[in-house]
Amino acid sequence: MKYEPLATALRKLNEDSKDKDALEQYNAHLEKYKSFDWCSTWDGNKYDIIFYGVSGYTGYLMMEYLKRVALKRNPEPFTFAFAGRTPERVRELRDREFAGTMWEDTPILQMSYDDPFSVIDLVKSARVIVNVAGPYMLTQGELMIDACVSMGVHYLDISGEVPWTRRLMPLHKYAVENGSFILPSSASAGGFPDLGTFLCAKKMREEYNEELRTVICYCSGGGAMAGSSGGTLKTRAAMAAGGDDTRKMMGDPFALGGFVPDRDRNGIKYCNIEFGTGKVATKVRAQDLDANMSKISEDKRLGIWRGPNVYSYFDTRIVRRSNMLLADLGNCPYGKNMNFLQYAILPTEALMAAKGAGGGGGGAGGAGSGGGGGGGGGGVSVEEEAAALKAKGQYYGQGEGPPLEELEDAWVGFFLWAESEKGHEIKCNFIGRDGYFETARVAIETAMCLCFDRETWFCLGLV
Repeated sequence: MKYEPLATALRKLNEDSKDKDALEQYNAHLEKYKSFDWCSTWDGNKYDIIFYGVSGYTGYLMMEYLKRVALKRNPEPFTFAFAGRTPERVRELRDREFAGTMWEDTPILQMSYDDPFSVIDLVKSARVIVNVAGPYMLTQGELMIDACVSMGVHYLDISGEVPWTRRLMPLHKYAVENGSFILPSSASAGGFPDLGTFLCAKKMREEYNEELRTVICYCSGGGAMAGSSGGTLKTRAAMAAGGDDTRKMMGDPFALGGFVPDRDRNGIKYCNIEFGTGKVATKVRAQDLDANMSKISEDKRLGIWRGPNVYSYFDTRIVRRSNMLLADLGNCPYGKNMNFLQYAILPTEALMAAKGAGGGGGGAGGAGSGGGGGGGGGGVSVEEEAAALKAKGQYYGQGEGPPLEELEDAWVGFFLWAESEKGHEIKCNFIGRDGYFETARVAIETAMCLCFDRETWFCLGLV
C-alpha cells in the first residue's frame, strides 16, 4: 500500500539531506505509516478480545462458553466484541445467544480479507484476536496475523491443520521481536496433550529436578456420540486434497520443528548420506516414528491396550514444537531427549472388533474435537465418513454442528504418563465435557491468559 505523503517526504529528503524540515516531515509520516493511521478508519475503541468468524457453529460454541462459564466465573472483568465478513449473520447469532442479557448489545465489527484496511482496523481494535474461521489453510489468514505481529497484538485460533501452522512459522522471529504471541491450535486437540506434558515436566522438575524422557498420552471418550461438524469435515477434506508436498510434510514427525537426534557419548549415531553428493542428514529416531502409533499394541507397564488416535499425528507435532520453543526461548525444555507419542485407549469391545478385523491400524476415535468419541477414523476417507454420518442422521453442513444439549453426557479424557531418564514417573489426567465445548474452553481461557497473565510467561512472543 503506497502512502503518497511519505513518498513525497522521502523525495524531498533525497534532494537535500540537510533540510531539517524535510527530515521532520519524513519522520512524522514514517511513524504514521508504521502505525497504519494514514489508512485507518478505526473508531478508537479497544477490546480485550475480539472473536472473528463467529457466524457459524464455532461462533455458537464460543458464545455458549462465554455465557455459561467465562462471563460468570472470570475474576477479571473484560471487554469483547464479535466480528465476521457478514455482520448480519454474526448479529443474528449474537441476538439468539445473548437476548435479554447485559451482553445483548455486544459490538459487531466487519472484516474481510478482500479489504486490507478492514483487517488493519480490526487488529487495531483488539488486544487478543480469536479466529474461528476455518479451514485456515484455505484462507488468507496470514494477512490478519501479519498485522497482529506488526502491531503487537496477540492471535490464536482452533486449527487442527499442520500445513497451516507450517505456513505461519516464518513469522516466528518477527513475533518474538514485536512481543506478539501467535498461537494456532488453541483447542482441545493440540491443547490438552501439550498442557499435560507441561504439567508433567513442571512436576518432574519440582520433585526430582529431572527432565522428561518419555511421555505417552492416552485419549478416551464416551457418552453421547455426535457426528463431526461441517467445519471439521471441510478441514479434513482440505488436508486430504493437498498435493504431494503437503502429504510429505504432514508425514514428517517433526514438521513443526523440535527434531531430537539419536546421540551417544560419541555424538550423533545415525544419519543418511546422499549418494553422489555426500550430503549428510540425521535420521529420525525409531522411537519417534509415526509407525509406533499406527498399530494395536499393549502397554504392559500400565496394562492398557492401545490403538491409533485420529489426532495422534497432529498432537505429537504440537508437543514437539513446544518442547523446542521452551528450549530455545526459555532454556527449560520438557526434555532435551524427550519422546512423545499418543494413542487411543481401546475398550474391550473395540479391541475385540479390531482383532476380528485382523488387528489393523484404522483410526480409533479417542478424544478429539468432536463430541463424545472425537472425529472420524484415520483410515476412512472424508466421503466415506460423510456417507456414514448421513446414514445415521448425524451429518452437518458447513457452519453446522451438534447442539450442546445433545452432548450433555459426552466426555473426553486425556491421560498422560511420563518418565524421567532415571525412571521416576509422573501422571496427569484431564476429564472434560465433549470435545467441542472443551475446544471453546481452551481457546477462551488461552485468550484470558494473554490478556491478564502474559507477564508471567517465559518469553515475550512466539509462533
